[in-house]
Amino acid sequence: MRRSFVRNRRYRDWLLRAAVALALASVTMTAHAGPKQGDGLQTDSLSMLLASRDYTTHTNSTLRNVVNVSGNVGLHYYFVDRLRVGMTLQFTERLWPKPPTGSSRFQRFALMPQLGWSFYDPFYTALSFSYAPRTLGRAIPDLAVLATLGAAFPVTDRMKLGVALEVPFAFLHHRTLGVVAITGVSFRL
Repeated sequence: MRRSFVRNRRYRDWLLRAAVALALASVTMTAHAGPKQGDGLQTDSLSMLLASRDYTTHTNSTLRNVVNVSGNVGLHYYFVDRLRVGMTLQFTERLWPKPPTGSSRFQRFALMPQLGWSFYDPFYTALSFSYAPRTLGRAIPDLAVLATLGAAFPVTDRMKLGVALEVPFAFLHHRTLGVVAITGVSFRL
């Protein structure tokens, strides 16, 4: 009995020391790894609306109803360490089902200015505003506010692979709230 207590205590002490060492190493590595003032970032991503609620028409949509894929291309600038401003262009195409008569497969075009914060590598968050002169496959303008939470994992010195979840709230044409999955790459310029 005494022997197992001593063994368990040694094990706990070792675990505690390892946890403290790992925490200190990650804090110092994060301080050096974070984006610095003056850094540029180019992003390329694909996104897909997973689910949404239209509060105007009182309807829901999921991947069972409609599948749209968006291509997003952006340029960002770190004006302060870890804080960036940028602009993203979004192009959305309908994959399934066929769009209604009078609508195009080219569903959406949007300009999305963004303020982002890399708060703890590899994690980041962003707040975006979206002006879409084209929605629903027609020339119907819409406005939205988007909140994003994601992670970007290094692949090379200048390239990262990212995944994120985004919550858009559109409010001009229809009031909708959704959940969007995003994956892509970013390149430090």
